[in-house]
Amino acid sequence: MLRKTILITGSSRGLGKSLALAFASKGYNIILHGRNEERLNAIKEDVLRNKVNCPIVVGDIVDEKTITNLTACAKKNGIDILINNAGVYIRKPVEEMTPSEFKKIIEVNLIAPVLLTKNIFELFKRRKSGLIININSIAGKDFSHYESAYCASKHGLRGFMGTFKFEALKYNVAVIDIYLGAMNTDMAIGRKDNNKFIKTEEVAEFLCLLSQNYTSMRISEIEIFRKIY
Repeated sequence: MLRKTILITGSSRGLGKSLALAFASKGYNIILHGRNEERLNAIKEDVLRNKVNCPIVVGDIVDEKTITNLTACAKKNGIDILINNAGVYIRKPVEEMTPSEFKKIIEVNLIAPVLLTKNIFELFKRRKSGLIININSIAGKDFSHYESAYCASKHGLRGFMGTFKFEALKYNVAVIDIYLGAMNTDMAIGRKDNNKFIKTEEVAEFLCLLSQNYTSMRISEIEIFRKIY
């Protein structure tokens, strides 16, 4: 059986790492991406234990060169699934936020996944198949105190992908938006009761199920909340 290949941005830690390990255990080839090459190589060792392929792309997702390298790697390895996972979080009053901080949030959480999706979509169009999963946030639908920049980036991603789905459907390319509550990642360090947050391993296992090639149904979006408050 021909193995499917999945590209996961921001896969050096947190949910991205859990996704890479979960999909590798199911027999997927994994394209790892992140800024920390040492972390990526450590994860690659675990991925390779599943007898799958695992190329690495190192670079900041906001750099044009990184987007180019990810696209080239995806094309070379015959990508089947893209997971736009890379993201950053900030919780600050607007008056305390610097222009560079706001710009970084928008670039990482909105502009980068849009540009990468545009490139990968061209690959999917040629063969008329593919799946794009966007890791959004409940903040992409709701509002929260001191999260104006984060909410703006995630609402923007929701707006783009929600409209883009209609274009993708014409070429048999599925787009699924995942709206997640608080997870036990580095973003949650310092937050109250973070031991009650969603486990990345459980999210990863669930997304493996979503990625099956269903013949009669289309999943558009999923909301995932934590169970314990």
